[in-house]
Amino acid sequence: MKFSGKILMGAVLTAAAIFSACADSSSSGVSTDVNSGTTPESSSSVTASAPADTVWNKAYLTWYISWPDPGSEECVVYNGCEWAGYFAGISGQQTEQWVSEHNIISIHEKDWGKYRGKTFRLRQNSNTIDAVVYDKCADSDCDGCCTKNAGNLEFLIDVESYTCERLTGSKEGCDGVVEWTCLDCE
Repeated sequence: MKFSGKILMGAVLTAAAIFSACADSSSSGVSTDVNSGTTPESSSSVTASAPADTVWNKAYLTWYISWPDPGSEECVVYNGCEWAGYFAGISGQQTEQWVSEHNIISIHEKDWGKYRGKTFRLRQNSNTIDAVVYDKCADSDCDGCCTKNAGNLEFLIDVESYTCERLTGSKEGCDGVVEWTCLDCE
């Protein structure tokens, strides 16, 4: 597995029915977040600048495809076609259109309890985007790739390919180190 490559979201998504999710009002059939009863925004628009006292953290950035093409590496090697449109924090399968219209990120399973359903502001170089933690990366799905990809920073942000394209201009452009802050954490 490549360090900056895709991460299999596989078997962890069998638990998706346990969690309810966040979605905007245009997303019919999607539950609200069970933890807060609110609906986090997942805007694809450019974000405003953060206040000067904002605490920025660092994470390693990777990317994945929620709706991979049949026969593609993501589909065959990472079992992505079986889990297309499923996220640990959302009940039921989301359409590719829904996925393409939301800013979706996944984090390491060890951080899931703290950040599920939260909105992160990501910045890399001169690019900034707000995205919601709808999914988690489980080491059991990929022989430890989540921990490996979190590296010495011990934090991983795995960006869905449509969100990656809005952040970097390329569906495959999310790698390296990204700065992040949680916009709705206490």
